[in-house]
Amino acid sequence: MNWRASYDWKFVARASVVIALVFAALLSSWVGIEAERNGKEAVTDASLLARRVFDVSLLAYELETLQERYLGEALRSKIPAKAVDDRIRDRYLSTLATLRLEMDAMAGARLEAGEGALLQSAKRTLERYEGIASALQAPRNPKGGAAALSAALGDATANRVAAQLRELGNQVSARAASAAEEASEAGDRARVLLVIFGGVSLLLALYLAHWLGVALAKSSALTARLAEMARIDALTGLPNRRVWDEDLGKGLDRARRTGLACAIGLIDLDHFKRYNDTHGHQAGDRLLREVAQALAGRMRAGDLIARYGGEEFAVLLHGCDAASAQKFFERLHGAMPKDATFSAGVSDTDGREAAEDVLQRADGALYRSKSDGRDRTTVIRREARGP
Repeated sequence: MNWRASYDWKFVARASVVIALVFAALLSSWVGIEAERNGKEAVTDASLLARRVFDVSLLAYELETLQERYLGEALRSKIPAKAVDDRIRDRYLSTLATLRLEMDAMAGARLEAGEGALLQSAKRTLERYEGIASALQAPRNPKGGAAALSAALGDATANRVAAQLRELGNQVSARAASAAEEASEAGDRARVLLVIFGGVSLLLALYLAHWLGVALAKSSALTARLAEMARIDALTGLPNRRVWDEDLGKGLDRARRTGLACAIGLIDLDHFKRYNDTHGHQAGDRLLREVAQALAGRMRAGDLIARYGGEEFAVLLHGCDAASAQKFFERLHGAMPKDATFSAGVSDTDGREAAEDVLQRADGALYRSKSDGRDRTTVIRREARGP
């Protein structure tokens, strides 16, 4: 019980370590894969935002071009504001409105603190263009048109907005590159951890399998040993009564199938109780062992001798009729150690009767041997019967 409890505890401990490592491998892999996935999402979002910022900056450059090409020319030439025709004015206003809407939309994107500050600064700069737009929509006054435009422009040049948007785009692009690098590193870490934990788990699993195989082999050997001990008489080393009961039935079946008779013998040591009382139980046990060895040494291969109980032994002789059994037991009488003697009863059978009937006949023969003075073998043949 202690051996099994010890091995059960060790198995549970080793199995728990392997399961923990496998779980750690899966967890680390999942964390790394999740980080890589989040990083890729961040890269995608930042890349799309950067592309959007650069597209919006193109509107700022277009606004700058309109400002330089038309409004600046009007100021430099001192020509009236009506020189800026309606088509150019409408294009300027449309570009300004589109730029303002795009920048408002970008404010809802996921921006870091520095990026948000740049966008707000660009929006404040863009607000100064509202004065220019108001000047363009004012009534055309040939005397005051150029002056109104000059006052509205001030230092609100479109390239300032474009520069701020370009810086915003650079920052978002840098964030996308950093996110891509972090995603790649997270993926690499996940793969490395998976290899490490997976490799260690595999080695421990192999060790656990080896250990379990050894434990099972020991358990099987112990089970086989216990099963063998359950069939062996501890004192004499002979098969016990359980084996005798099993093999007797097999012997009768064999005799019935082959048509060859078998003989059953019961042996009882003479005056064994008196020997025990005179020499002690330890001496009696030694005598039983020596008698068992002497009898077993005379058995043929395939025959059986078992301890039947106390100082009694049972013998099964295959392919042996009553006459042959009589001769065999006469030889056994001459093989006894320490001048010990035994009384025996033998009966033969063709296997077509119950085991109890054969044993009862052998037991009756044994009783007759004792009644006739002991140290002898009595044979009672089976009754002849038809085919």
